[in-house]
Amino acid sequence: MNKKNRSNQSKLERIIEVECLRLSSEGAGVGYHDGRATFVAGLLPGETGKVQIFEEKKSWQRGRLIDVLDATVSSQRVNPPCTVYGLCGGCQLQHLSYPETLAWKKRWVADNLMRIGKIAMDDVIMHPTMGMEDPWRYRNKGRFHRGVDHRLGYHQEKSNTIVRFTDCLLISEPMNRWLKEIEDILLKEAPEIKALTLRENSHGEGMLVLEPVSDGGSLRELLGKMDSLSIESNGNSKRAGIRSIWGVSAAGKPELLIGEGDFRQEILGLEYKVSPLAFLQVNPIQTQKLYTTVLQWAQRSPAEVVWDLYSGIGTITLALAAKAQKVWGIEENPYAVEDARMNAQHNRIENVEFIAGKVEDTFQEIDEHPDLVVLDPPRAGAHRRVLEGLIKLQPQQIICVSCDPGTLARDLGILQSGGYQVREVQPVDMFGWTAHVECIIMMTNSGLKGK
Repeated sequence: MNKKNRSNQSKLERIIEVECLRLSSEGAGVGYHDGRATFVAGLLPGETGKVQIFEEKKSWQRGRLIDVLDATVSSQRVNPPCTVYGLCGGCQLQHLSYPETLAWKKRWVADNLMRIGKIAMDDVIMHPTMGMEDPWRYRNKGRFHRGVDHRLGYHQEKSNTIVRFTDCLLISEPMNRWLKEIEDILLKEAPEIKALTLRENSHGEGMLVLEPVSDGGSLRELLGKMDSLSIESNGNSKRAGIRSIWGVSAAGKPELLIGEGDFRQEILGLEYKVSPLAFLQVNPIQTQKLYTTVLQWAQRSPAEVVWDLYSGIGTITLALAAKAQKVWGIEENPYAVEDARMNAQHNRIENVEFIAGKVEDTFQEIDEHPDLVVLDPPRAGAHRRVLEGLIKLQPQQIICVSCDPGTLARDLGILQSGGYQVREVQPVDMFGWTAHVECIIMMTNSGLKGK
């Protein structure tokens, strides 16, 4: 090792003491040392930690928490119940009391709106984060990866290392059992399977998606042995369990391997079919609250024509249908659009129409001017052409739903420059114990009176 490398290694082995002043939007403690911002996962405001530096930049550095020197200072610290917490990286906040996580998520949203979106919050109604009564076992979907020992686990944060667990507290007990059986039966016999996704609906029925699968026929005999997952050779199940298994080719095409093709989830009294590759909110309890809020806000301004952009399988679209004369949904994912059309038919809703394609390329095809637009884009946010198009159209009201406060704030800033004003903000804890937060925003033309 040369002298320069030894010097760099020495710097990254430095042990320092850091007093935590706040939490970053990633859930890490933030303090300062020699004028440099220092980020330390696991450290809470008010605490001082013994920290080992492992990444160093000109104006900031990251450290690994070795010990909390004054743990009694923070009354909000709790013992994480997960056995792999801190190693897995899927959760960032299990060491913080749940009410305090909700308070910080509200603060992160407001900070992003002010700092990135340049939103003046004085005239904005900022609600407390909508939390859960029991913030455990809430996920209805999980993606898992095969490790070198043929066991399943999560990818460690910012790493390809697989972290195994005996009981993930964010997914249901049945899902944990299904994973164990999949390991014992499937992975040992099917080495080509590198990753899989599990879904579970409110009736305890599951769907398993395997990838990549090159020859679905060779897997069917093996899958027939998985009796305790409730899969039967004729596709009929007498009890809750995995009802269908799909394979996804390297080209991304899904194929039903065994079981029932339909996987359905009930939301606000409507029943939705979900394809193996279609998006569905992962927290059904909070999804009900989120969509209820969207519907309540939509009622404040009578809307004859509604656009639901990035509409997915039509969850918000169909819910809005009872409030409007016509609802249009646009979605890029062709499987989701097919689901949406079938869901409208299944629920006997006729005043909706879905367009397949990128929103920025297809929204101009709609010849009916919107009174209300709902924007529910992916984490990267809405395309700029969509935002500029809405500014030209000037709908009375825009409701934004976002899982990323940063890209949300950016989009709101653009809409604000086009004459819109943020009226109301509702953070929703869709991902308990993580640093992620869902958010609903209501905007109106700044020239309109009232909220």
